[in-house]
Amino acid sequence: MKDTFSMRLNRSTLAGDAADLIRKLILNQTLKPGERINEVQLARQMEVSRGPVREALLMLQSEGLVTYEVNRGTSVSTLSSEDAFEIYTMRAFLEGEAAQLALPHLRDVDFKKLEEILVTLQHALQANDTLQLILCDTLFHRTVVDASKHKRMAHAHQQLDPLVNAMYMTISSKVPLRLPRVVEIHAVLVDALKTGDAQQVRHAFRAHYLDAMQELQRRLEEVKQNGGDPTWDRFGRLET
Repeated sequence: MKDTFSMRLNRSTLAGDAADLIRKLILNQTLKPGERINEVQLARQMEVSRGPVREALLMLQSEGLVTYEVNRGTSVSTLSSEDAFEIYTMRAFLEGEAAQLALPHLRDVDFKKLEEILVTLQHALQANDTLQLILCDTLFHRTVVDASKHKRMAHAHQQLDPLVNAMYMTISSKVPLRLPRVVEIHAVLVDALKTGDAQQVRHAFRAHYLDAMQELQRRLEEVKQNGGDPTWDRFGRLET
């Protein structure tokens, strides 16, 4: 019994590690949107059996990053413009409320952590390190939401992380003027939190996502006005 329990724990750890690696391959576009995922090849590259890889893909399927279809197998998910709208608006509503709830619990140590994340964010920007930018962005927002002490809201917020990260890459590639302002944009959120004003905080965190969505929509209109065919690719990126 003890050996069986230990084996399950090890298998679970392998599956989690495999999910982390595949997630990175998707976010850095080594695995392209719409691309079919070869379990056998991935298992061979990771030097593990197919079992952990299969479990990892089920985890990523629940996150929305991969899709399984009968007779086609598993492939990297495609996101429509409607998906992008829903992801950003849902995140805006969740985070606007969570940030308000966080206000009574935020301490100097929390603000110090947020400031340190901004510094790391700046370094990642200068190094053009997209994955580090994504990690910093995730940590920044999770720090605020966790401070709300609302476990269910934090869980719902965290479930959106992979899809928000994918959309973060959309912003960096299709709204390039926004990327150099990434530190400034997040500093606005820290300043809002420091005021202690619940309404101002709620507005700032909602606007953080809705403004990004509007910039994407403006980009869509520009493509239309220039006579292009404003279709969206698999991660919401505009194809012209």
